[in-house]
Amino acid sequence: MLDGPNEGPPSPEGAKTWKDKFGLVNVSVFADPNFSMVSGGSVGTPMMTVIDPRTMQVTYVQQGFSGEFGEVESLAKQNAGAF
Repeated sequence: MLDGPNEGPPSPEGAKTWKDKFGLVNVSVFADPNFSMVSGGSVGTPMMTVIDPRTMQVTYVQQGFSGEFGEVESLAKQNAGAF
């Protein structure tokens, strides 16, 4: 989240409130008050940022909703059995 629920700065509590309000169960919502996950000089919403949990590096950013999740699926396959 780039903004809090009341258009103020985002917080972990605000992210949880937003997640609960929309019944988001299988996704993560994070507060990003420093716009650290924004690439470039503009933001398109919704924005999906894929972070590799093994390296904690951003691997893909999508602005707008395409309905496709190929990058997430590809990363999951890449990391499957990587222990």
